[in-house]
Amino acid sequence: MAKSWFTACVGLALIGLWTVVSPAGAQSIPELSPSRVLELPRQGVPDKSPVISSLAIDPAGKQLAAVGDDHLVRLWDPRTANLLHTLASHTGWVRVAAFRPDGKVLATAGDDRQIRFWDASSGNLVRTLPEGQHALYALAYSADGRMLAAGGFGDKVRVYDADDGRLLRELDAPASDIRAVTFSPDATRVAAAGRTGVIRIWDAASGKQVADLEGGRRLIHALRWSPDGALLAAAGQRRTIRLWDTASNKPQADLPGQPGSVLALEFCGSGRLAAGTTANTIHVWDLGSRQELYRLAGHTGSVATLVWNAGSGQLLSGGFDCTIRTWHLKKEDIQ
Repeated sequence: MAKSWFTACVGLALIGLWTVVSPAGAQSIPELSPSRVLELPRQGVPDKSPVISSLAIDPAGKQLAAVGDDHLVRLWDPRTANLLHTLASHTGWVRVAAFRPDGKVLATAGDDRQIRFWDASSGNLVRTLPEGQHALYALAYSADGRMLAAGGFGDKVRVYDADDGRLLRELDAPASDIRAVTFSPDATRVAAAGRTGVIRIWDAASGKQVADLEGGRRLIHALRWSPDGALLAAAGQRRTIRLWDTASNKPQADLPGQPGSVLALEFCGSGRLAAGTTANTIHVWDLGSRQELYRLAGHTGSVATLVWNAGSGQLLSGGFDCTIRTWHLKKEDIQ
């Protein structure tokens, strides 16, 4: 049995010993502590604990992928904390990981400009796409599992056949530095954003440009479609989280500014949105009331990635402090 690297967090109580009062003084925000902390071992290149740039969890919640600057891909069982596979093939910082919706294949990419496909069960390398011209920062599968979109330091978003890796189309990106790519839940649209703050949306089947959403001329790090497809959340250096109505392509609301740039967004069910920041904190919002429900404290570095495990009701986070943290949100707050 592979060694578990989970260490107990000091105190397993979900509610911290204090609450945070909003600047307006009108709201006391409970502060939660992580229930578990996963400390990654020193291994790979360089020989140090790795910065975690991306987490991905399979739909069944049985495998958690973690990638970072040590060039390795690790697969864990999030239920038992056992390390299942350590995958060594990338030759640079691995920036992003994404599971195919059926959970059978894991795609990874990064500074070595290649997309690699792994058999999630065995850990075997299935396919490597030809090396591109630019580092890759973003990957996203369509919900039907047929397409994989990729973006990074280039002026194109490339859409591949998820089965055989064929390039289906190249889309003209809104910037030469793309940090976020996402498909709508019905797989009909794909959106991307980056350096310019413009969110570009295309028809996924034809590649036709549908809309450009002006996000404030500041770098966008994170895009997430709500589970029902009605909202598109975007955030980055502008610090505020903008919610777009996807039927009208108009801004619906701005959630108040964060204490740092937002690097990660994740919907926790249909009515809650989590944001990870460069201030080492995670903020969980109720989208109905536009109120902040919780502040998650414990990271000692920027929170770069968030994933939601719907089956267990857990939010998992990773970042520049080289840890993965597990957070339990109250069931009555999850819709």
